[in-house]
Amino acid sequence: MSLCHGPAALLAASLGREKSPFAGFEICAFPDSLDQGANIDIGYIPGKMPWALGEALTADGLKIVNEDMTGKVHRDRNLLTGDSPLASNELGKQMVKALLG
Repeated sequence: MSLCHGPAALLAASLGREKSPFAGFEICAFPDSLDQGANIDIGYIPGKMPWALGEALTADGLKIVNEDMTGKVHRDRNLLTGDSPLASNELGKQMVKALLG
């Protein structure tokens, strides 16, 4: 399970490998567009990020299924992801279903 910027942890799975074991997975993640614009404008982050989360995940072969922050949750195999804190409640519900299923 991963929420918001948490899918960045998936990038570690490709270290020392030719291909990420998550290549081909579909996920939700926090949109790069907000980190490159609105989050800087409102002072949520102090300035331009050194790399973009979505770009890095896409380069590793993952497919991001959301374009904006709406609270979207997505499951691909055993990986559950949510696009932002707006997704936290539904992501928790989906995790319980997955664990009990």
